[in-house]
Amino acid sequence: MKKTHNITRRSFVRAGLTAGAAIGFPTIVPRTVFGAEAPSNRVTVGHIGCGGISNYHTNHLKRMKDVQVIAACDAYKSRRDKKAALYNSHYGGNDIATAHADFRELLARPDIDAVIVAAHDNWHTPMSIAAVNAGKDVYCQKPLALDFSLTGILREAVKKHNKVFQFGTQYRSQGRYRKMVELVRNGYIGELKSMDVWSRNVHNDAGRYHVKPYGSTEEVPVPADFDFDAWQGPSPMVPYTVDRCTNWGGYHCPETSLGFLAGCAIHPLGIAQWGNKTDDTCPIRFEGTGNIPDKGIYGTLEHWDMMCEYENGVTLHLMDDQTAEAVVTKYKPGWRGGDGVVFHGTKGWIGNISGQFYASDQTLWKVEFDEGEEKLPVSPEHNRNFIDCVKSRKETMCPVEMAIRCDTICHLTRAAALTAKVITWDPKKEEIVGNSTASKMLSLPFRKKWKVW
Repeated sequence: MKKTHNITRRSFVRAGLTAGAAIGFPTIVPRTVFGAEAPSNRVTVGHIGCGGISNYHTNHLKRMKDVQVIAACDAYKSRRDKKAALYNSHYGGNDIATAHADFRELLARPDIDAVIVAAHDNWHTPMSIAAVNAGKDVYCQKPLALDFSLTGILREAVKKHNKVFQFGTQYRSQGRYRKMVELVRNGYIGELKSMDVWSRNVHNDAGRYHVKPYGSTEEVPVPADFDFDAWQGPSPMVPYTVDRCTNWGGYHCPETSLGFLAGCAIHPLGIAQWGNKTDDTCPIRFEGTGNIPDKGIYGTLEHWDMMCEYENGVTLHLMDDQTAEAVVTKYKPGWRGGDGVVFHGTKGWIGNISGQFYASDQTLWKVEFDEGEEKLPVSPEHNRNFIDCVKSRKETMCPVEMAIRCDTICHLTRAAALTAKVITWDPKKEEIVGNSTASKMLSLPFRKKWKVW
């Protein structure tokens, strides 16, 4: 009975054709073979990265009867073993889900249809490219790339192999955000003029850091069950400290991350891009300020205050939440920090502020759209949308082009802040115009032993 758990859609169809030809007459099979839970309809999944964010995926995938997670991979042996054991317990077997130390071993398996890339930031694009080239559909956690030069390679790989790609900015699968964007796109706040977007910064979780204020710089022994070399991957090797390979180190160490600018702000940025109808482009001008801490190992942007201009005349004010307080409280008192996105039009404003939905006219939330007005695609849930698209081969809520353009905004904001120069961007050529120093910041050196793209 255990072997039936590992029948994939590919192997089921192949085996069925072979058996039919050999036997020459219909075989009596259980009714479930042709239902929604049939092996031919089941999507087999490999889970790459078993840290904190992986639990978000696990909680949803376990509820899907047409999905079976059959592999788990992580640089921590304890994590990958625990994740595989969790899935085995859920499915009622001991050898359904296997643990892998090297994600390339997982990708080589022909019985896996799709993968979740939930490793930390610097691995997202390399793993996604490798997965697509291995014939897998990909759900990639945000942000997309530490090395921006790899985004074009990913785009071409997805197109070449005709693979489904879902970006992990799940706000687009939440109904309230969809309603907000529909109100904006249908003109209920008038003509869109500007957008405010902000997110938490490195201060948000400072109480959880082992060494204050921004992570220990003291080298300590690497844990016995941890492959630090694999964790760093293409990034340069640096001393291991107690604050480096934690949830927060994964967000804030500049060798492996762009910080919360990309790790958190990219969620509301995805909504701003949606409302502005700019999923295939991004701002063309970036001007503002930002700084990095002068202590500890968490050396990504600490504060940022960036004005961005689109070709259509709309402006985007991108900030960390401490900077945003003075801006947002002018039109919505009662600031509580966190992440947010607000659209400003000629007739009013609407947005999400500190997790709550507000508008200059709260009755907007009760609007029922007419038949001729624009309605956006509906997603039941972001993981579910990915699996549905794996089966239907339709585009996801957050496809690769959307992901690249959101990521672009984060990279150019960082470049403008750190160079203290105005950045002009050509969204068609995807090049910085007339600033070689900033241009060099978009490509990073890598360790060739971990080149998988």
